Amino acid sequence: MKTADCRSVTLNYTRAISAALDSLGLKVPDIARKVLSGIDESRRVPMGVQEQLWLALEETYPDPLLGVKLGRAMHSSQMGLVGYLLMTQKTLGEAMEQLLIYHPLVGEGGQFELRRGAHHVDLCYQPNFLRCARLRVETVLSTCLTQIRSMTGHPFRAQSVQLAYPAPSLAIQQQYQQLLQTPVQFNAPVSAIRLRPQDLEMPLVAADQQVMARLKPEADALLRALTHKSLQLQVSHLLQQEPQLTREQVASRLCISPRHLGRKLLEENANFRTIQDQVRSHYARQWLRRGHQNNAEIAAALGYCDESAFGKAFRRWTGVSPRAYRSRSDKVAS
Repeated sequence: MKTADCRSVTLNYTRAISAALDSLGLKVPDIARKVLSGIDESRRVPMGVQEQLWLALEETYPDPLLGVKLGRAMHSSQMGLVGYLLMTQKTLGEAMEQLLIYHPLVGEGGQFELRRGAHHVDLCYQPNFLRCARLRVETVLSTCLTQIRSMTGHPFRAQSVQLAYPAPSLAIQQQYQQLLQTPVQFNAPVSAIRLRPQDLEMPLVAADQQVMARLKPEADALLRALTHKSLQLQVSHLLQQEPQLTREQVASRLCISPRHLGRKLLEENANFRTIQDQVRSHYARQWLRRGHQNNAEIAAALGYCDESAFGKAFRRWTGVSPRAYRSRSDKVAS
């Protein structure tokens, strides 16, 4: 039996798309307008309804650059609470860390991830949808690039925009680069914005720790309410808050047995070990780069019995030891 799609998108994002269309001199297709008119103001937009909007846009405006143009017309203030939360962070890197946690509040259609190389950092977006995928992914990445420029207050130029789609004609490729104001590479393994490691230290013009501190509890409450319908997201959020939690402890927090937790995750095509590894790997790399904790402290914070167990897990995630990873990060920073 096929499980009903209970994912959703914030009404703010749907409205931002409509506003972007208006600014481009384009009308929301009639069929989409009728569908959206039935959305309750106090509720989120079901993913199925949102897809009808994208299908109508793709059919009405077969412009290969529509996603890029929509993203360029978006504004942080149209992203609601998450937009303001990101804007008030101290640095671009901190804003991206918050994006990784709170992006489901904007939309549950995909996952963001930060992947680090020796000389670059990729803000990756992996969609969990098939319909109108290219249009939607390019809108998301173009929006992110636009917001980076807005939040940092200058015409930021990324290393490149990576698109996991076949390359169009050379003429269209040139238009991509002109609109995005950055090199564009097609046929990439994953769609992403490629940054320099030092870009993450850029200060944000609207940084305000007091405002951010007031916004975060509200965002946490909304995220808890949203993820109630997805056990996978509930588990991930709990581990993001306390990465040392065990399967038994997570199950206890959710008021279910560990065996029931495993069965329910399996129904969502997920498992606890994979979610736990993703969260622990993220924090381990982050803490090793910052250099404020030694390996034993990181092992304890992540719930490992000793430094050796942490080292084995880290090698499985990255192919290198924590010591080698820390040394490589230090060289990149210098």
